[in-house]
Amino acid sequence: MNRQYAALGTDESNKFQVGEGKFLQDLFSGLNKTGIHYAVMRNHEPLPYSTGGSDLDIFVNPVDVKAAKNLLIDVVQRVNGEIIGVVQTWNFFEAYVLGCLDGQWWGVCVEFYSSIAFKSAVPLVNQEALSRHLELHNNIAIVPHEIGNTIGYIKEILVHNDFRKDKPQYQESAAFLVNQRPNLFDEIFFPLGACGRNLLSGVLDGKPPFETASRIMKFRYSMLALAFIRNPFLFTYRRFGHEFFRLSRFVRPSGTVIAILGVDGAGKSTVINAILSALNAATHNAVVVQHLRPTLLPPLARLKGKQHVHTGPVLEPHGSKPSGKLGSLFRLAYLTLDYLIGYWLWTRPKIAKQPTVVIFDRYAYDMALDPRRFRIGLSSRVAGWFAALAPKPDLIICLHGNPEVIVARKQELPLEETRRQVDALRDFASREPRAVLISTDSSIEETRDRILQSLCEFLRAKARKNL
Repeated sequence: MNRQYAALGTDESNKFQVGEGKFLQDLFSGLNKTGIHYAVMRNHEPLPYSTGGSDLDIFVNPVDVKAAKNLLIDVVQRVNGEIIGVVQTWNFFEAYVLGCLDGQWWGVCVEFYSSIAFKSAVPLVNQEALSRHLELHNNIAIVPHEIGNTIGYIKEILVHNDFRKDKPQYQESAAFLVNQRPNLFDEIFFPLGACGRNLLSGVLDGKPPFETASRIMKFRYSMLALAFIRNPFLFTYRRFGHEFFRLSRFVRPSGTVIAILGVDGAGKSTVINAILSALNAATHNAVVVQHLRPTLLPPLARLKGKQHVHTGPVLEPHGSKPSGKLGSLFRLAYLTLDYLIGYWLWTRPKIAKQPTVVIFDRYAYDMALDPRRFRIGLSSRVAGWFAALAPKPDLIICLHGNPEVIVARKQELPLEETRRQVDALRDFASREPRAVLISTDSSIEETRDRILQSLCEFLRAKARKNL
């Protein structure tokens, strides 16, 4: 075993590996004991102690997929974790797992494949042949290094019409199999045929980028055509099924939108940074943090002709004079329109594609909680009418605390204004069923834990509907 994974939990870099290691060891122990036929496709070196920051790609025999999913659910429950996001098609199941052990949060992204195919319709691998070449690593069945990397390379160029420059080992392994072990390549990648191997060889021969891109496109369309010719009905059925699953994810997104509200000095930025590590580990870095609004519409100052618009922290939130009534109505309408357009063109696609967690640092409700910040010279009640038109987040975290402590922490607003906003936020949370009121008077670790626990409680119910 690699020494860097031997001493778990001994330094900051390993802080997620204690709970993660317990989960992984229980998962692979269960896979072995139940006789489920599986193989880890890539990045197996740190297993079963850690994923090393990678997602966990596991090929599972089609007849064992249901048993593997049930085992995953059981193991997650046994280690006090939660499945916080799920994506599945007929041949693919992805689960985002988040948990806490001994006060340390950890996360793993687990992916089960019952077949290795492009767009669900173009088989890439002879699964029976693949099973004959599996190896063992720490009593875990794995796909050999060269084969796993070659699968990754072929999937990469088919999906993206390019290959990742940060994964040179994928290309090196593919070139090795194609050029040095063509018989093994033909055995494992039998569905590609001799035509596919020759085309892939052309992609790998180091031609200029524009020529390589052209060859990738030719390889891509040739594989689609070959799969259609072999079985037109099955190809069409699976292609429609693939698109149906994509559409269904847009109708019922697997991702989550979280809004974090709080007066200046409540600790929003600190809290967001505290929860990011665990969420990024669970979602394989599928977390997006956005300040205030989607920003598909440009800042109002730019519409007035200003070339340089301040985008950094606001040091004087009430430093500018409010607009008149008409100007304030325009501001409210403009900001609300950005939330509406931004949700359907920016937020919704992100949470539909995968279980992305989109975190808004402030949200439309701030227009009603602190209209002066937006130079709105109308009552909070009027601003609240517009805020109610914005798409609702799935979860609203309302950070509050002792006004005196908040002002001492960040002296940007007078004590009376801070007290007013804290009271307004508490009142909002009492009326809004999606809101969770969390005090920041305690330590950052305790605040982080309460937020992640609230998120887990919400996502637990959501994910179980998709299991």
